[in-house]
Amino acid sequence: MTPTAVVPTVPATPPAADGRNPVVTASPAAAWWRRVPWVAVVLTLTVVVVSTVMLMRDTLPWRNAYDLRAVGLALFTVDSWRRLLVVASVVLLVTAAAERAMGARRVVLAYLGGGLLTSLAGLALSTVERSVLAVLPLNDEPLSGAPPIAAAIGVAMAASCFARPLWRRRVRLAFTLLAVTLFLYSGTADDLYTLVSLPVGLLIGRLSGGRGAGLRVLRSSHHETRILLAAVTAISAIGPVIATVWGVGYGLMTVYGYLSYDPLTFVDGQPCSVTSSVVPCPDGEVYAEMQPDAGWIAALPMLLLVVCAWGILRGRRGALSIAIVVELCAFVGLSLQFLVFSPGTWDAVSQIRSPTIGTSAVQYLIGLGVAALTPLAVALVLFLSRRAVRVASAPGARSVFVGTVVGGGLLVLVVTLLSMLVVSDQFRPWASVRDIVASLPLRLLPPSLLPYDSATFVPVSGWAQATWYLPSVLFWIVCIVASIRLVTSGGTVAHSGDRARAREVLERGGGGSLAFMTTWSGNAYWFAPGLDAAIAYRVHGRIAVSLGGAFGADRSHPGVGRGFVDYCGEHGWTPVFYSVDDVERAALADLGWRETQVAEEALLDPRTWTPAGKKRQDVRTATNRAQREGVTAQWTSWSALSFVDRAHVREISEAWVADKTIPEMEFTLGGVDELLDPAVRLMLARDADGRVIAVTSWLPVFSADGVTGYTLDVMRRRDDAINGVMEFVIGAVVEQAKEEGCVTLSLSGSPLAFHRSEHDADRDAVERLLETLSTLLEPAYGFRSLANFKKKFQPEHAAVWMLYPDAAQLPAIGIALVRCYVPGLTLGRAARLGIGLRASSRATRA
Repeated sequence: MTPTAVVPTVPATPPAADGRNPVVTASPAAAWWRRVPWVAVVLTLTVVVVSTVMLMRDTLPWRNAYDLRAVGLALFTVDSWRRLLVVASVVLLVTAAAERAMGARRVVLAYLGGGLLTSLAGLALSTVERSVLAVLPLNDEPLSGAPPIAAAIGVAMAASCFARPLWRRRVRLAFTLLAVTLFLYSGTADDLYTLVSLPVGLLIGRLSGGRGAGLRVLRSSHHETRILLAAVTAISAIGPVIATVWGVGYGLMTVYGYLSYDPLTFVDGQPCSVTSSVVPCPDGEVYAEMQPDAGWIAALPMLLLVVCAWGILRGRRGALSIAIVVELCAFVGLSLQFLVFSPGTWDAVSQIRSPTIGTSAVQYLIGLGVAALTPLAVALVLFLSRRAVRVASAPGARSVFVGTVVGGGLLVLVVTLLSMLVVSDQFRPWASVRDIVASLPLRLLPPSLLPYDSATFVPVSGWAQATWYLPSVLFWIVCIVASIRLVTSGGTVAHSGDRARAREVLERGGGGSLAFMTTWSGNAYWFAPGLDAAIAYRVHGRIAVSLGGAFGADRSHPGVGRGFVDYCGEHGWTPVFYSVDDVERAALADLGWRETQVAEEALLDPRTWTPAGKKRQDVRTATNRAQREGVTAQWTSWSALSFVDRAHVREISEAWVADKTIPEMEFTLGGVDELLDPAVRLMLARDADGRVIAVTSWLPVFSADGVTGYTLDVMRRRDDAINGVMEFVIGAVVEQAKEEGCVTLSLSGSPLAFHRSEHDADRDAVERLLETLSTLLEPAYGFRSLANFKKKFQPEHAAVWMLYPDAAQLPAIGIALVRCYVPGLTLGRAARLGIGLRASSRATRA
């Protein structure tokens, strides 16, 4: 279906009532001139010009003048031609964005004032380091002021004080991670200034009228949490590479750079191992690594972590598990290095590898201890946040992954064993069969990460070196390829085959208005034997909760519900039919189960609905205002959106989640992840500048004739959107559905917000519980407010039911439902959540 746009006509500007001429709009050239971030351009040009002059002076006799440049001049000076292009681009982009956020004057204040303050604070900290913290390997000693990149980061932090909560958090987290990573893994003087610029920028922003950091932690959606977890995982992989490539030996994490050196060395042409007592290196004048590029083999596990970061971003739980295992292995390996390396060994290593740095063995040991604890901390963060990574791998896919890694490793070891036996006489000293077999598992480790004193022989010839270096390369390539397949292939997802089959059943025969939610991840499926029908469900504890009723061409067959009950009985589960409509309720009536209304669905008929009438005045008012303000509605899909539009939608969604007291809910409540399905339609509202200010998503309702309607799922708007924008958007959807010939339009159910009639005593107890939940959740999710909003469209209301076999099972059913909506909810988190909801409820009543 080709995306179309519903664009209200905007009337031309009429003459003023008093006869005066209307306001003349500025010319496009003048408007462009005002939009140019001139302060950003001037600052960038200054950096380019000053850097060019100073770099040209670098070739003249008075080069010492460059080394003694003033602190203020450092804000516009780059020390190499290679960095000039990168730094100029960063300064231009950051200051231009900041100028839009907080104005030109504040940008100048943040760049110049903040840069000077950063320089003074950095020099003061460096003095403290030299006098008090000399034992810690923190950073190189600064010889000048803060560089342009530190000033630009300070501007970004100052601008974050003027941004909305979502972008304020994103900017601060991004630049904090960048600065901390460079400081820990690189440790140059510039990195010290970059770290100092973070609090200085926040201080400048606060003093110039922005908002402070605040104590409230913003809640993240699952997507935003996965972005943060992926970033942490990627940084833990990229950081060691930074330490290897340009670490100077002063940062806490630059020990990674030293661990990437090849321990096998030629001393005056004689092969030996720097860290071995069996084949030690003699005193000599000429030291040379046997394979200078062998340290890059240690980057292969880091590349595996990058693959895992990509999988975590995609929500793959398998990628999370692999990343945790790799991080824990790194922790164990570095801990062993920390325990077995002696200061004398570090002195010997440092003298051979970097004799000019002069860092003490104690500094190396401290850095190694911190480096060992870092992967452990990353593993704990990943484990504690695992609930945001929800896409489980199929058991068969996990078995294939483990089999590939184990089988590949065994094959590599067998080939290595045979090869080393063939060239055993090409090692020094001669390698016996016992020595080769004992050292065989070590061949799977990158050579630069071998344990201390593990080398009992060293290769001499080229063939012997191949058996020493290549096995680890082949093994880690196998691991990387197996991981890529596990975290990127759609067929490796749990229930992927059943999910595709269920989708076909749904599209052939349809289901209720909530049936499309059965295609979301996290559901398991039961297929009726001999019938074209299926039921989606989730199991928590011993309770199997269905998502709606049956779907498919034979969904009304009386044997479908009974078959699912028998299937659950075979597995020891108690079945619960949740969110079923009256049709499905009637089909299950022969079960004789208890029934409780859990929601009320608002339904519209697009063929007959009209905004006319006194009771729909709000809808007409919203439409008229949207026309006056130049707001348009667009009917589209996620794949048709541009990158900028997708960013706008995510920003709106994240701001909505951040404002909630409780985590983002699932099951029958979708989010941004569910918008990616090509069958899901979007109705966007754009302001006069084309910016997305509201988004709604609509799930297709299938029948035997195809798509015959839509169900409202996501409904979110910007805080600064015009009043009535949602009424305008939904009105546009009704018109669109009418054009497509749809027969139904569901505004979805309003959980815990409906009229309750008198029932028997048992059901009254259930409804009292639902009433309590409704009161607690209202401040966080506003279900009653949502129900009142839907009444503006004068819909027909239909009850949504829960069917269960026994009231004695209600406590277990309640827990299962909570875990369906909030997976991973622990007892402690539930207690904190209940306290927060009760406080919000009291505040609302007050």
